[in-house]
Amino acid sequence: MGLFDMFRKKAEPAPLLDEKKLQEVARYRSREQQLFKDLQAKALGKIDTYIEGRVYCKLQDAEIEVDLYDDVPLEYAEKCALAMNAMPEELIDAICIAARRYCLEYLDAVGGAEMNGIELRVPVNEDTPPREMLKCFDIGLLCVPVPQDPTRVGYQLSGDCDWEEEHGIEIVILDDQLVYLGEFSGVSPWEDHSEESWNAAANHGQ
Repeated sequence: MGLFDMFRKKAEPAPLLDEKKLQEVARYRSREQQLFKDLQAKALGKIDTYIEGRVYCKLQDAEIEVDLYDDVPLEYAEKCALAMNAMPEELIDAICIAARRYCLEYLDAVGGAEMNGIELRVPVNEDTPPREMLKCFDIGLLCVPVPQDPTRVGYQLSGDCDWEEEHGIEIVILDDQLVYLGEFSGVSPWEDHSEESWNAAANHGQ
């Protein structure tokens, strides 16, 4: 054995992939019609497996990533993707109004956009038309957590926004109602966030 061989690290074993998830993905990809594209099971650490793919997002008018963790049924994930692409106008307006509030509250907390070198794609103030906020953030991920009630539809959207480069934006929806909008925190749609001060979707007594 040479000197190099004595100190060479042993190759770590490849992470184990959940056979059940591999079979579920294989069955899905064999379907004639597939809402999700390029679906595959991937390792999460050494022993966990999650499912990753791509799906069209109407609000973004582009394909985004979709991640499914734990034991989320693909049929349920499809329900969430379909709901995402059939958002009522009232929900889109609520997202835009909350995004404007998130932006303004963040800028106020850090001392303004100019002082921090923040470039907004459109000027943002209290009079900015809500739908203009769609130009200031980009959705890149649909994440579907395990549903507490499979008859209801709860999911998370996240991505980048002009004003908060580090933590981005997270949009959490349950049954076509906006329950959270703010920095990315991995918020669950199945928990009450109505009293959280950092939740721009909360009323905050206004």
